[in-house]
Amino acid sequence: MRSKSEQRRAHILQVAAATFTELGVESTTMSEIVNRIGGSKSTIYSYYPSKAELVQAVVNYAAEIKLREAFTLLDPASSLADTLRQFGRTYLTQLLTPEMLSAMRIAQQDGARSGTGQHFYENGPRVGWDMMQTWLEHQAAAGTLVDCDGRVAAMHLKGLLQSELLDQAMFGLPPPPAPAIRQAADRAIDAFLHAYVPR
Repeated sequence: MRSKSEQRRAHILQVAAATFTELGVESTTMSEIVNRIGGSKSTIYSYYPSKAELVQAVVNYAAEIKLREAFTLLDPASSLADTLRQFGRTYLTQLLTPEMLSAMRIAQQDGARSGTGQHFYENGPRVGWDMMQTWLEHQAAAGTLVDCDGRVAAMHLKGLLQSELLDQAMFGLPPPPAPAIRQAADRAIDAFLHAYVPR
């Protein structure tokens, strides 16, 4: 169970992420975030002394906690299809959360100017997909996948999982319901297995 302080920090990050997405990082002031959270400025500043640190914290939270969760499911000893299906559903569900979408928008919008985008990539997507590459290479060596370039296979999997729903979400369409996310993930995994499982 999270402490009150941890809950408060998570709430600040959620509100900040939504505000940055709505107004843009440059147009958002700490006062605006404080108004939306409620309470005093001293509370938010005790957690994040500057807007730059708050922006980085929003991105880090998404990259290091939300996005990596799916990749912890990659057990070399587990069934290939079952592991990929569980991974796909978890990955796509996390990718489409408001926090993750906000972080990706912030990283893209503010990334080149501040380095936020590179930090997000290096600490989230790159770490996770490096893990997937290693796992796929292990599967290929065991003969459960065709002999392949592990990085290329990982990027194919990433593309398949993101192909149906991510663009819509990034452009602000209403989030799909959980069953639609699971079905899209399953279709992506089926396509990947069709391409990469030996016949």
